[in-house]
Amino acid sequence: MTCYTLWWTKRGILFFFCFIDLLKLSTSYSVSDANTIHDLLFNQSGYKTLVLPDFPVNVSVEYNLLTVNSLDLKSQTLSTSGWFTVVWNDSRLTWTKSSYGNIEYIYATEDIVWHPSLIVQNSISELSSLGEDTTVRIQNNGEVRWELPAVLSTSCDMDVTYFPYDSQICDIEVASWGFHTEAVQLTFLKTNLNLQDYRTNGEFDLVATSQHSSELLEDGLAYSELLFRIVFERLPGHYIMSVIFPVIVTAVLTSVTFILPVESGEKVGYILTVLLALAVLLTLFADNMPTTSKHTSVLVVFLTVTLGFACVAIIVTILIIRLYHEPDHYIAPNWVHTLVRTCRKSRCGPKSINHLEKSAVTENKPPTDMSNWNDKDSNLDNIKPFTPYSNKELAEFLDNFFFVFFTVLYILVTLCFTITLSVAE
Repeated sequence: MTCYTLWWTKRGILFFFCFIDLLKLSTSYSVSDANTIHDLLFNQSGYKTLVLPDFPVNVSVEYNLLTVNSLDLKSQTLSTSGWFTVVWNDSRLTWTKSSYGNIEYIYATEDIVWHPSLIVQNSISELSSLGEDTTVRIQNNGEVRWELPAVLSTSCDMDVTYFPYDSQICDIEVASWGFHTEAVQLTFLKTNLNLQDYRTNGEFDLVATSQHSSELLEDGLAYSELLFRIVFERLPGHYIMSVIFPVIVTAVLTSVTFILPVESGEKVGYILTVLLALAVLLTLFADNMPTTSKHTSVLVVFLTVTLGFACVAIIVTILIIRLYHEPDHYIAPNWVHTLVRTCRKSRCGPKSINHLEKSAVTENKPPTDMSNWNDKDSNLDNIKPFTPYSNKELAEFLDNFFFVFFTVLYILVTLCFTITLSVAE
């Protein structure tokens, strides 16, 4: 009895495996079945590529971003690589799986099936339909899936106000071409961009993405439009060392010209060199900025202000050199002496001010009416004596004064510039 049971068990197992093999043969892919499906769908049914599968056709679109090739500030263009996934349903492209070897989907070229005509509206290259010489995947339930590779160059309104701590918002605008909303309605396939295969960019960090739908109006007809929005933030590490630091150091060097002694003969040459360096930096940055008046870079404003300060410093330096080389009999205007005396008095106190005798010059105007001298002699004690400084002393004082003045001024401007960029960051 045991041997008989064992014999039937072995035969049962053998029949089971034979059944599995036959099932595999019946469900395996067959070229003849695929050819039959193609003939059924496109030859025997009289399929027309210009006939809409529905009215309206709901077309779902997804953008899969691979990488950001460049984000050019000068030309205000965004270059990206990726592909679009376009999905719609065509009830004419259906078949029963079980009747054709359980084939779930087939492939066909896009020119033999109806497909929506899509364009990237803000493309800066030629405006043509997406997806030439591509393949679509047709599922047995009529779902058509179209993968469109795309290397895009799109326009993007750049905001360089806080460069290099700027962030940019760029849109990729996909619109239906030729089919208004009553015929083709564009929708989003997923709730956001597909970043699964995204490779990071070394200059910009992708911080956010979003999607928005809108409509274009033309001759009273509305056309569907999808906006894929990408928000970038610049990585400022490179620009801190190559832009911010050189600009600040060059700006501070302007005030150093007042430390150089007049006898060196290098004051004007030095400040002109600094002015030239600032002008070169301003030119380089201006050449890389968009030629638009909508947004002005804080860095360019800082350079312009610094350049203006350097021009003022040149004028002041020339006047100081001229004062230094004036002959001894030349007496500077009273307000210069008053300024020097006031600053020295506030710094050193009244004891450090030189006083003349009663018969000395008062306020740089010697007495001319000697007949009234005796009457005014009693009032001399109430008149503050004044000793005119030599031209070299005035030049030395003005050098020190403007050194402090421009240094404090540059520190304040630099702090304002730094705080503005920090707020933006």
